[in-house]
Amino acid sequence: MSAIVRRPDGTLVVTLRLTLKPGRDDVLMAVIQSAPQRGLAAVVREAMRGGTQMLDQADESETHADISGLGMEL
Repeated sequence: MSAIVRRPDGTLVVTLRLTLKPGRDDVLMAVIQSAPQRGLAAVVREAMRGGTQMLDQADESETHADISGLGMEL
């Protein structure tokens, strides 16, 4: 299941189903599971922007992702 919708203001809304597997996606799973309630989209956007470098740093520090500076546009 996936859908891509472009709004009149140019915003792209992407809906998808994502399967993460233990062993292969451990760091990404930890980042997603640490997302605050109603903050999952922001965490996923930052992970996509930061790539593996952001995920590796999250794994090394073993702390929750800091998304306090992120906008919550959905």
